[in-house]
Amino acid sequence: MQTIKVLAEEVANRIAAGEVVERPVSVVKELVENAIDAGAGEITVRIESGGKRLIEVADDGCGMSEEDALTAFERHATSKIRTVDDIVSIRSLGFRGEALPSIASVSSLTLVSRTADDELATRVEFVAGQMRDMSKAAANPGTTVSVRKLFANVPARRKFLRTDAVELRHILNYMHYQAVLLPQVHFRLFVDGKQRLNYPSTETRHQRMLAVFGSGFERQDMIPVKAESPRINIHGYIKGLEETGPGFDDYHYLYVNGRFIRDRIVNHSIRAAYDPFVKKMRLPRQGLMPYILFLEIDPALVDFNVHPAKLELRFRDAQLVHGFLKTTLTGALTDYEENKFASVKQKLKQGSGQLSRAEKHILSNREQPPAPQQVRQEMDALYQPDLFRPDDPPVPRETPQPRLALPPEEELVNPWQLHLTYILVQVEEGLLLIDQHAAHERVLYERFIQRIAGGPSPVQKLLFPLVIDIPPVVRHVVEDLVSENSEQIERAGFGLKTFSGDSVVIDQIPAELESWEGGEVFIDILHQLGEEFGETEDFRDSLAKSIACKAAIKAGKRMTRKEMVQLINDVFACQMPWFCPHGRPLMIRMTLTELEKRFKRIES
Repeated sequence: MQTIKVLAEEVANRIAAGEVVERPVSVVKELVENAIDAGAGEITVRIESGGKRLIEVADDGCGMSEEDALTAFERHATSKIRTVDDIVSIRSLGFRGEALPSIASVSSLTLVSRTADDELATRVEFVAGQMRDMSKAAANPGTTVSVRKLFANVPARRKFLRTDAVELRHILNYMHYQAVLLPQVHFRLFVDGKQRLNYPSTETRHQRMLAVFGSGFERQDMIPVKAESPRINIHGYIKGLEETGPGFDDYHYLYVNGRFIRDRIVNHSIRAAYDPFVKKMRLPRQGLMPYILFLEIDPALVDFNVHPAKLELRFRDAQLVHGFLKTTLTGALTDYEENKFASVKQKLKQGSGQLSRAEKHILSNREQPPAPQQVRQEMDALYQPDLFRPDDPPVPRETPQPRLALPPEEELVNPWQLHLTYILVQVEEGLLLIDQHAAHERVLYERFIQRIAGGPSPVQKLLFPLVIDIPPVVRHVVEDLVSENSEQIERAGFGLKTFSGDSVVIDQIPAELESWEGGEVFIDILHQLGEEFGETEDFRDSLAKSIACKAAIKAGKRMTRKEMVQLINDVFACQMPWFCPHGRPLMIRMTLTELEKRFKRIES
């Protein structure tokens, strides 16, 4: 009996579709990148029901002849690869031959395409991978692909799709990535008949960045980066050491040979470049700094054919790339520090202007001798990574946590703030180390959950209504969420008078927002809201997490004893005092027994 058989074409196409077509944004990506490769100067995308009902991509590119239009739906058909060597040196975007047949196999697809030399366009129609019709039609030069009823014939796959809002958010993010990369292309996006995004072509990438990130981009503390070598070139921007501006702290844009990419090696090289400056200037620890970087590398040094959607890659000489990036960014940060120091001296000379936190650290670092280096061999042996560890595993949010024995306030031995980030406090059975930001975030999260559900909502009334400009990259993602859930936002404490165009008018804010910063915090909350909702699809939970994250005490803030005691009491009053809203431990405990074992007072 024969056990090895060639798969039927329909089955093979669906396997390929599983690699390429994961969700609606996968279809948008394949079709938009085909349009880019066709030389399009204008690309219009139309979406209905988050892409589940309709995805249509129209371009004014070179178009296809009748023969090419039919061949494009053959397995492994492509205009971009002829030999194995072409795979290694590929510079176009959509080189997967099975993209169109794979999309057609899980949808109802219609393609209309015309070259400039043809009088009429070719129209082909596929349903579930089978061609149903071919005809001629009147159309402008270019290509339009309409994909309807995605996964209608694969119900098991359709069940895994998220809500329309979440699927749309992925599409919006992808469109922003391409808009930043290709300022010469006019991008438009229509969602359920309404124009949602419109980025006309610009002469420079800087102009396009202003269109995407808003006018506030120019106020960011960004450092231009540019370096060239025989096999690697890089240009773009990295973040300076000042506070991150509104809605910008989570933006990490990396393009390698014209592709948006996520890569751990690049992220590690960025952290390695920043780390000495963060330590030297005694700045509070931060996550990965924002960056917008464009890397051009010899195609022989990179392999894109390691991820179905081409969102990851493999560097064939990772050490070369890592070293080049670290050296380049270190040089840029060194120049930045020199320029900042010159600026500080000028300010002091003129007696004008307030020094920023980064400027104060630079001045302090330059005027004081460096601290002597500690001997590390003996110290490393003492500070083992498991010295402090959480004793309790993560548990579901709705499960109340057991209380610890917290002494009354008058018996609290002076809590101590470590590196302006952690609070050490004695408890009956030993010692607690509390992350001040995560702990306050948990307290605020539980408060806002109750308020959004209808509990009391203390607010601050603003003396004058405040008009806040929302960057397009944030507004495009959350405007539907805000308009559809305005009542819950009001319960949380925000008084939104209008939310239209590129601005919002606010006349009241939650009482906990001490650092309002002229409304810029609200932009951060909206950006966080888009990220959170994409993970949970629970608006109440997403809103509470977003406000709590942005309103909570930050690492690096000096706290008084009264503030520390209040925070300790508040966190122990929470339903789940062990973890922040995102599941990260907010305190770790060490018992007296563990301490005595460490100091060899008792046997292990």
